[in-house]
Amino acid sequence: MSGRSGRLVLASLFESTLDLLWRQWRAIGAAATGQPVTRQVDPEALCLASLVFQDREPRLWIVMSDWIRLAAPLVSVQRLKNLAVQFPDVGKGVAALGRVAWQEGRDARWKRLAASPQRLAPRTSPKQRSAGPALAAPPALPLRLRAAFTVSVKADLLAFLLGQPYRVTVSTAAVSLGYTVPTVFRSLQDLRAAGLVESADLPSAAEYWVDAGKWYDLLGGERAIARWGFWRETLVYVCAVSALESRPEHRGASDYARATAFRELASQHEAGLVRAGVIERGVPRSPSLGDWREFHDALAARIAALA
Repeated sequence: MSGRSGRLVLASLFESTLDLLWRQWRAIGAAATGQPVTRQVDPEALCLASLVFQDREPRLWIVMSDWIRLAAPLVSVQRLKNLAVQFPDVGKGVAALGRVAWQEGRDARWKRLAASPQRLAPRTSPKQRSAGPALAAPPALPLRLRAAFTVSVKADLLAFLLGQPYRVTVSTAAVSLGYTVPTVFRSLQDLRAAGLVESADLPSAAEYWVDAGKWYDLLGGERAIARWGFWRETLVYVCAVSALESRPEHRGASDYARATAFRELASQHEAGLVRAGVIERGVPRSPSLGDWREFHDALAARIAALA
């Protein structure tokens, strides 16, 4: 399998991911088309994945930069910077987004991410298409809580815990949100002391949860609280696959070499994909490119189903 047929190994995965990105932007108020997702949107992961996929779909930059002009204060600059190392080749894109948020969004926090203002790119479009973040939409719960409690680890923890069907440990919350364990632990202790989070000290590790029922009247009912999406784990893997596929030496390699490269890459992301619920039995160990096409087709279908 080579040439065009070889590229089909990832065709459905990239198509499904682009559809997911559009639906996430639509869900949080951006001027995007399509049915919005039903699970919570991770705004920093969405921005970074859109920067990766803008080479495949340039309109992503238009939609993202348009939205960020009004929503910049609700995006975590520090978390965006921390997560950027997980996404391939986004340095210039992050700087460009920082310039838009700083110069046009008037948010000084973004100045440290922006390149020199002398290299400020012109606006993509003089017309503002987005009305700003749709805070009342269930998938925008992280942004809504940030608007209420400031952009902070505690706001993100509340959104994360509200979106969980089960109790979670400190380590689970930390790895899922991309924060350090000590930072999450201290924040959970503060939230528990304030009566917003409950905990149980078990022999293995303490587990934390939020009684979502107490928040229904405040937030607008059970339907206003969307499940957490675990999209960062999935998007990081798809972006890594995209970067691998863009390398000429990979595209020109033998089927065996390409399958081996997919196996090595997927093994590095296996734990995250399992946590995200997009795979159940682990990644393939096969050196067959056909098996990897089946795996990525199944992953694409699962992404669409979970959205």
